[in-house]
Amino acid sequence: MKLYDIISNLKFIGIKNYKDIEIDSLTCSSKEKTSEGMYFCIKGLKNDGHEYAEESIKNGAVCLVVERFLDLSVTQILVENVRATMSYISSIFFGTYRSKMKFIGISGTNGKTTTTFLIREILTKLNKSVGLIGTEGVYINDLLLPNALTTPDPIDLHKLIRDMEENGCEYCVMEVSAHSIALNKIDNIYYDVAGLTNITKDHLDFFKNMDNYIKCKASLFDYKHAKSGVINIDAKFNRDISKNANIDITTLGRDGDLKLISSNQTLKGTDFKFEYKGKIYSSHTNLMGEYNLSNVLMAVAVIGRLNFDINDILKVIKESNFVIPGRFNVLNIDADFHVIVDYAHTPDGIANILSTIKKLPISRLITVFGCGGDRDKTKRNEMCSTALAFSNLVVVTSDNPRSENPDMIIDDVVRGMESKNLTRITDRKSAIEYALSIAKKGDVVAILGKGAENYQEIKGVKYPFSDYKIVEEYFKLNENKKRVKA
Repeated sequence: MKLYDIISNLKFIGIKNYKDIEIDSLTCSSKEKTSEGMYFCIKGLKNDGHEYAEESIKNGAVCLVVERFLDLSVTQILVENVRATMSYISSIFFGTYRSKMKFIGISGTNGKTTTTFLIREILTKLNKSVGLIGTEGVYINDLLLPNALTTPDPIDLHKLIRDMEENGCEYCVMEVSAHSIALNKIDNIYYDVAGLTNITKDHLDFFKNMDNYIKCKASLFDYKHAKSGVINIDAKFNRDISKNANIDITTLGRDGDLKLISSNQTLKGTDFKFEYKGKIYSSHTNLMGEYNLSNVLMAVAVIGRLNFDINDILKVIKESNFVIPGRFNVLNIDADFHVIVDYAHTPDGIANILSTIKKLPISRLITVFGCGGDRDKTKRNEMCSTALAFSNLVVVTSDNPRSENPDMIIDDVVRGMESKNLTRITDRKSAIEYALSIAKKGDVVAILGKGAENYQEIKGVKYPFSDYKIVEEYFKLNENKKRVKA
């Protein structure tokens, strides 16, 4: 694609060494080998891409997008914000600015993955072709691809959108992280419907305080980003966001436009009844927990805004056995107790799942969890107090320590906590095995924090690790011991 065609409508400050060259690829990594590439010099939290421009040129870059001109002979485009420009140019380069797909974006601290999976599955069962981009991977119809970030960087994001459209997708459902909003990743995507589940304490390592975090989430509900929105006003902070939004909003909650009338939790799921647009509806979902019911109602409201019949949506929900990767997954084990794996990694997320489990007819609740390194430290102690409030025994262990010392992370988690029901075991495998070894008939072992992740990140290296596999191997090992003893 010719450079002129890429930047003809771009608002830039200036150009240096201009030539109408051919651009065959986009990158924001100086180490990536490119052919006639355009390199975006991004200022990160730790590194400045301008300092690696020469390396990018050696690897094939013929054009730089910069926030300051560099003493280099290649073509340079000077812009105010490289991140925002990368989103715009990606949409032009991959042709996604003219996409005919319907876009759905779901934001919130908790519930994004579950809600997007529900929307994808319901639309699929309503005979629509659907793509999904989120924490647990990318779906292009039935094809599953890995995904490193909840919301990919713009180059990868727009390439995925192009691939979805080329494969016949009519809808693109996305998890929209707060980081993706703040870092301009979604600037050139216009959502037909944007949804907000909740806002709870998280990511304060990046946003510094809750006010900044809330403002970031609220900015999604603006005509620059979305045509319409659905907001759960039962969640703290969301009512004000719905009032201040400058787009058409459908509210859901106990006094929302979609008004929950009643719900009943059973071992088989949840029966529920709600009022919407003057009509009363009732249905059933196999998902348990009030927080999951909120996710279900969000999916109903979002799809309803896309002009689908509510009765058709509820029929699919009632007939479906939803299984969300890493979310309230009850494992199939040969034991007289239950094991549940869940991604809960915030105080609110832990409270949601543990309170739901405690309402079931169980004996004891044993909770295993850890806190990620290089992330919001202010939530660590609160996660522990929340786990202790609901559990008979809590085992604190490692999550993804990243660059931090795992024992020091656990020190933060348990600081000030004195309880005979609290145990610390740094090695996650050992912690899980310990919890399983002390579980008795009727107990539930809840393993929280990593969900369906298949790695543990330590000192910059991702080592293969799966909570599911640890449980599976534990029972295989003990079964073999029984056989040898017999």
